[in-house]
Amino acid sequence: MKLLDNNSKVIKVYKELSRAQGVSALLPLAIVVIFFTVMSDNFLNSYNVMNILRQASVYAIMATGMTFVILTGGIDLGQGSVLALAAVVCAKVINATGNMWLGILSAVAVGVVIGGINGVMIAYVRLPAFIMTLGSLYMVRGITLYITNSTQVNVKGAELFSFIGQGFLLGIPFPVYLFIGIGILAVIFLCYTSTGRHIFAVGSNVVSARLSGVKVEKTLVVAYILSSVCVALAGVVYLARLTAAQPTAGEGYELESIAAAVVGGTSLAGGEGGVLGTLIGAVIIAVIRNGLVIIGVGSYFTKIVVGLIIVLAVTLDVMRRRFSSNR
Repeated sequence: MKLLDNNSKVIKVYKELSRAQGVSALLPLAIVVIFFTVMSDNFLNSYNVMNILRQASVYAIMATGMTFVILTGGIDLGQGSVLALAAVVCAKVINATGNMWLGILSAVAVGVVIGGINGVMIAYVRLPAFIMTLGSLYMVRGITLYITNSTQVNVKGAELFSFIGQGFLLGIPFPVYLFIGIGILAVIFLCYTSTGRHIFAVGSNVVSARLSGVKVEKTLVVAYILSSVCVALAGVVYLARLTAAQPTAGEGYELESIAAAVVGGTSLAGGEGGVLGTLIGAVIIAVIRNGLVIIGVGSYFTKIVVGLIIVLAVTLDVMRRRFSSNR
């Protein structure tokens, strides 16, 4: 009798978890983990697992921001450039003041400004998100190259600051705590605040959202600011890990960010998805990258695999939407 009760509790918990957005991404994660575990004895050792989680942290934080804009039906192609500029500004401020907190705040300010400009141009001027953020990609990268004179910026006296990117807490890399913490805050924001619910509403049907009293333009601006702020924080983690800011840092990272969100179940059509799935998606991408290196596959093949995963995930999403509309 007790066994039946325990089984019913397990089934109940499973059903509750299955309703949570993004939990379905656990299945492909389990598949790739099992595959690489079979292919290599070194894949599942504790050192490599911690390495995977550390690698996933920057992508996970960026992808959390990307989730906000994709949920509105938009896109942010300038994330990689924002990461580089935020890291450079953070490094320069720390070197000038010796205060790492001021450096971090400066990086966040960069994110707020760039995200605000993107959001205003998209929401009020009605520029397509693709065009505006593509322009930002080039403009922000150009600014970064200009202020650094295309040279690397090393952080001076970065012992405490480097803990953010290199340190361990209870045997777990500190960046892991950061991306989980940011993910939890993002989930709370999306699920338990009016602005978070408005982001879903705008992505689902912008006309209906407007008729329901949602301030669409304000919601879009908030989404793009949150995206860039998350990227700025990812830039801080990136800088703390390397203790040096490179003006070319983050090139192509926006594609990894999009991949993590899409693989995690966030629909590029907007209005559907969540941060939990995005975090799992970021870990999946990191597992694939790490696993292919361990089994000796060239880096070029990694790009092919990630590209195929994106195409497959979007294809499944499109097919599911068509099936739902025909029912």
